[in-house]
Amino acid sequence: MYVVESKGGAIVCMLLALFFLGTWPAIITMLERRGRLPQHTYLDYTITNLLAAVIIAFTFGEIGKGTSAKPNFLEQLSQDNWPSVMFAMAGGIVLSLGNLATQYAWAYVGLSVTEVICSSVTVVIGTTLNYFLDDKINKAEILFPGVGCFLIAVCFGSVVHSSNAADNKSKLNGYSTNYGKEKELKSISVSKQASSDDALVDSKDLENGNGSLEKASFGTAHFLIELENKRSIKVFGKSTFLGLGITFFAGFCFSLFSPAFNLATNDQWHTLKEGVPHLSVYIAFFYFSVSCFVVAIILNISFLFCPVLNTSKSSFKAYLSDWNGRGWALLAGLLCGFGNGLQFMGGQAAGYAAADAVQALPLDFLGIFFDRSISRKKGFLPSWGLLKMYVVESKGGAIACMLLALLLLGTWPAIVTLLERRGRLPQHTYLDYTITNFLAAVIIAFTFGEIGKGTTGKPDFLEQISQDNWPSIMFAMAGGVFLSLGNLSTQYAWAYVSLSVAVVICCSMVVVIGTTLNYFLDDRINKAEILFPGVGCFLIAICLASVLHSLNEADNKAKLNSYSTTKRKNGEELKSISLSKQASSNDALVGNDDLENGNSNPEKAAFGTAQFLIQLEHKRSIKAFGKSAFLGLGITFFAGLSFSLFSPAFNLATNDQWHTLKEGVPHLSVYTAFFYFSLSCFALALILNITFLFRPILNTSKSSFKAYLSDWNGRGLALLAGLLCGFGNGLQFIGGQAAGYAAADAVQALPLVSTFWGIVLFGEYRRSSMRTYLALGAMLFMFIVAVAVLIASAGHRKS
Repeated sequence: MYVVESKGGAIVCMLLALFFLGTWPAIITMLERRGRLPQHTYLDYTITNLLAAVIIAFTFGEIGKGTSAKPNFLEQLSQDNWPSVMFAMAGGIVLSLGNLATQYAWAYVGLSVTEVICSSVTVVIGTTLNYFLDDKINKAEILFPGVGCFLIAVCFGSVVHSSNAADNKSKLNGYSTNYGKEKELKSISVSKQASSDDALVDSKDLENGNGSLEKASFGTAHFLIELENKRSIKVFGKSTFLGLGITFFAGFCFSLFSPAFNLATNDQWHTLKEGVPHLSVYIAFFYFSVSCFVVAIILNISFLFCPVLNTSKSSFKAYLSDWNGRGWALLAGLLCGFGNGLQFMGGQAAGYAAADAVQALPLDFLGIFFDRSISRKKGFLPSWGLLKMYVVESKGGAIACMLLALLLLGTWPAIVTLLERRGRLPQHTYLDYTITNFLAAVIIAFTFGEIGKGTTGKPDFLEQISQDNWPSIMFAMAGGVFLSLGNLSTQYAWAYVSLSVAVVICCSMVVVIGTTLNYFLDDRINKAEILFPGVGCFLIAICLASVLHSLNEADNKAKLNSYSTTKRKNGEELKSISLSKQASSNDALVGNDDLENGNSNPEKAAFGTAQFLIQLEHKRSIKAFGKSAFLGLGITFFAGLSFSLFSPAFNLATNDQWHTLKEGVPHLSVYTAFFYFSLSCFALALILNITFLFRPILNTSKSSFKAYLSDWNGRGLALLAGLLCGFGNGLQFIGGQAAGYAAADAVQALPLVSTFWGIVLFGEYRRSSMRTYLALGAMLFMFIVAVAVLIASAGHRKS
């Protein structure tokens, strides 16, 4: 069983938890502001939140053989450990109540203030309890002044909320007086009744951006009125103390779940029988999540029929049919589930009081300073200076990195595709993506690469910058060039071939070519008798994906022909497609649609219909109708070839198999190599995409640097995509350095994640023929087999 035992590993877990736990509340808030009922959102969120715990239990909790003191997940299920199980489930109950309350607190008090107050209350109460439960392993002279600062933050948070409520009231009064629009203000009081039916069957598309064409400026009275009319939780006229009361209740619940989990895993009150081992963090998290799931299901199904705080009434049937925003809600559940799991893994190693550093999530950035005293094991060293640079060396740690990379690398393509389908120019999106993709490498270099002091054989990041290792740097930068070309090509491939097929073909080529090269570069540390049958499965998947693309193209052509014949609109809608590029060229530069907040055309055709295909073609920035099927496949195969070369180049950069370095010069660490790799990727992407602004390719619209700088629609999502890709690539390389880069190519299972988003978010393959569904099923089945075989071939690199 894989257990985090090092201080560096604990910090990695906390940093990732901080990012995940700081992101999912924003997603839930976005859906509520777009009008989705909180009951619907929370039911979806709850499903994937439990799924995350199951994934963690059956991966980290089942890696390797358990011992009598540390049994594996399945072994502990049958043991007599019910007192600890009860503590874990009690923690899940208070977390569920806290999360449920914050959904309403975010609406009444605002996301920023709610998170600050809740997190501060959690630290003031929860961290104090954990300090004593953890046998005072943290330095009290540092810890409690920090708790005092959080207490002050609670007071400031309350003042901010009161002041903001007064500001909003003043804006609305001024708006009513100056413009004489009492009608709009009056309509707010009846907005709940007017929107009750729309809340159940909403015509707005919460994921693809269909809503109102006109959007008021942020912070204006008009914006506040527009938001109130649209959102699902009505807040105008509500008492300031109601919102604060809900927020403090949520904070109190959050403050108890971590101490309860601490008692479940460490049994400080000695409730277990003698000889019964403590619950592992994985089984405790499983029971914790089960109770959280059960309470959430019971309460939210009750709220469907008996809503609270004047939200709209719904039904179970309405919930099942409400697909608007479901993809985002499911993503939020995954982020929260993995975030909580990583927080507990880090807390078990470093102390749950120190793990409460993830309560910096209101800041939602990764630069946080951790207490130097955090240590649960006697073998831990008390200061940064005595630590070695953090390097993943265990097989379990490598697999953990690969699984996280799989989730991140499978999600960012869906975000970029989403923006292209909403009409944002690919040049604009890729420039934004490139910035945060490089930022991720810088963060990794200055955190993981600078933890503790380096040694002669393993120098820190900054030490290696000045060393004579230019041959390895050239290999790393060559890898970055290949990745940049591949990512740039796939933006167009996703439009021409579809997200699911393009990603499958690219990833299969990476394995067929890149994994084979890595096998020989890694001195054959992977098992050939397992590895190469897996490569064969990927080769079959390429063929099936090509067939699937051809069948899907035929299905779409048949739909359009049938639509043309039935509706007799050849000269109207179908003809307009050829003119859509010219009609939308100006809109592409300065769009009226809000790509992040969902404002666009209110009418939307059903997924998979000819009308949907026509509507999508009018709106998207890369026009695909009438293009040859071979053009899309050609771009996809070029991208796959580029991707297949970047991992072997990175392998050469970090392990110097060709002996290009001078004697005595240490190999590049994975962090330094990744920095140079991302630097070249960044430079090439800037050069190409700035060129494409003025000289666009494949009939995309022309733009300018000024137009790019002023295009804020969708920028937040593009920046998020870059972060996900950057951290995903970094984790892939960190895992590959430990387990072998051939086995690290298991992250090429990312099409399983991307296909999920393609089907849920974009309705790919809806209303297709049976033969298309058979080809899709066969392709995914072959992919699952191939990935399982690839993981099974993992070896271990000798230090």
